[in-house]
Amino acid sequence: MNFSNRVTDEALMALCAALEPFAIFIEDIDLRYNEITDTGARYLGDLLNRSPRLLSLNLQGNRLKSTGAQIIAEALHECTGIQYLNFSGNRIKTNGTMMITELLFTHDKLLSLSLADNRVDHDGIIGILSVLNSSNYTLEELNLDNPLYKTYCCQSVSIHIGRMF
Repeated sequence: MNFSNRVTDEALMALCAALEPFAIFIEDIDLRYNEITDTGARYLGDLLNRSPRLLSLNLQGNRLKSTGAQIIAEALHECTGIQYLNFSGNRIKTNGTMMITELLFTHDKLLSLSLADNRVDHDGIIGILSVLNSSNYTLEELNLDNPLYKTYCCQSVSIHIGRMF
């Protein structure tokens, strides 16, 4: 028996079902430091699809992987007013990061994006920086702490950072 106070996928399913009639009014969702996996992301994605007023989503410190990031990113396409998005401390890796990065093309109100501690490699970082360099000029805060470098590639990342500035 689990006596943890953390939200599990099963608890999230019940929570999302209870909130569904009020989804249009939701502006802030803070589910940081829980036990949400890609399964729970499906329930949350359904709720997000019905929450066009969402301004802030914090999923820091869960167990999301790239599939969960993709589900959430697809659901956020309708939340064009979102300003704060935090995926830090999950396991979305580079593939999940690229799904989230696609939001930077269309969400011009996004001010803060945190993807720290997700095992994002240099391809993911270059992808994000390329978007910021070419089409998104509203992001004020970007957290990519603790990236994963498998090769000696810091020079190419530095070039992209230089172009962005």
